[in-house]
Amino acid sequence: MYFGNVKRLEWSFLPAHFLNYLEQALTIAANHEETGRYNIDGDNVFCVLMTPETEPKELRKTEIHRDYLDIQLLLEGEETFGYSIETPQPLLDKPEYTNDVLLFNEVGNESYISLRANDFIIFYPGESHRPQCATREPMAIKKIVVKVHKSMI
Repeated sequence: MYFGNVKRLEWSFLPAHFLNYLEQALTIAANHEETGRYNIDGDNVFCVLMTPETEPKELRKTEIHRDYLDIQLLLEGEETFGYSIETPQPLLDKPEYTNDVLLFNEVGNESYISLRANDFIIFYPGESHRPQCATREPMAIKKIVVKVHKSMI
């Protein structure tokens, strides 16, 4: 997991290609209002512009990805993420990834981090995270999630 702010990228020490993906995502968000998928490099790197509602953490599922890294960039509002280094217990006896997402009810020793506009958080494949948790009260947020295939890391 990595946490940063797009207004302080000079202090981020991220690889140049990650900085490029963030810049492209910001350009896409500035030039498009319609939610949905926008390609940066086909299935290797793409982003999803979304406007979800945050919810109480008890209503949100923990997730991990097998093939894609997430760069979650908050554009408007406040969002809290749960995360843990412990391996969560799957919802099913035979876990199956759907669209590169494996969902879990809960995870042990969960910690939380809250994001505000211009903050971003990076989760690598296999790192558990619980997105879209309400920081105080549920609210509408705007975010763009950059999906980077593990072969591009």
